Amino acid sequence: MTPDRIKKSKHDSEVLLYYKLYEQTPVTKKYLLVAVKIENGEGFILTSFFTDKIKAGETKWER
Repeated sequence: MTPDRIKKSKHDSEVLLYYKLYEQTPVTKKYLLVAVKIENGEGFILTSFFTDKIKAGETKWER
């Protein structure tokens, strides 16, 4: 997945939120959010789900 936007979590400075917009999903147009925690130089996925909007917070990267 190539994200459309990467944001820093407001709750945990070691978590990055990756967003990718999908025009068609089983329900409607949605963003896929993948939350990744960076710890000791390694990243692992905490969770992923579809959402209607991008959360507030610091944008680290945007396409």
